[in-house]
Amino acid sequence: MKTPSYDMFTPEGNYMVHRIVEAGLKLKETDGAERVWDWAMHELHKLSTSDQFGEATDTAVRDVVYDRLICG
Repeated sequence: MKTPSYDMFTPEGNYMVHRIVEAGLKLKETDGAERVWDWAMHELHKLSTSDQFGEATDTAVRDVVYDRLICG
């Protein structure tokens, strides 16, 4: 299966964000959308501290994550 695009600059970045979304979807089943969104933002921030994935907290990335995690 091809990793969906999360507007990251590299396929590796999309993969890392996809892992966050997949984990968040599982967490959402028990913890609810608001808590999961807070958790996902924290995870994106941690990812963005890497030199390779600095764009992880860009608005475009956050919007796609929100759509897939909360709306989807």
